[in-house]
Amino acid sequence: MIEFQLNVDARLLQSLLPEIEKTFAQSYKNKRHLFKCPITDDEDLIHAWEQGLADDSLEDRLALAKIFKSPKFKYGYVELEESDAEAALRSLTELRLSLRENALSEVRDSELESGNLSLSRRQSSVKVAYFTYLILAEIQESLLASE
Repeated sequence: MIEFQLNVDARLLQSLLPEIEKTFAQSYKNKRHLFKCPITDDEDLIHAWEQGLADDSLEDRLALAKIFKSPKFKYGYVELEESDAEAALRSLTELRLSLRENALSEVRDSELESGNLSLSRRQSSVKVAYFTYLILAEIQESLLASE
């Protein structure tokens, strides 16, 4: 079992939970198949390819959902079976990319990755998305460190 506590005030985390849930739901709805089947003239192969990607994505999302649905998560505690870690990492990457492409599209990559973001000039929606991005990054980094 992987267990760790986030370095975030529980009140801040609880205020961001709706944004985390919204991002989680939107990333599934807006998911585009980035990996097209290399053979485009075989309908059966295309269907099998897309179904395989969808099944893998569902497995990843279920692993991450275990973290978010834990009653301890709203207090900053993360618990996850070691067997779910890789799938959760992939889903966290998907969520962060979704935030990056949507809510944080006006933020430069250098600002986002360095943490050198001036929040005073940003809309509140960008601030919320940014803090959500940071929390997801911390979960991801802590999972990587525990492997």
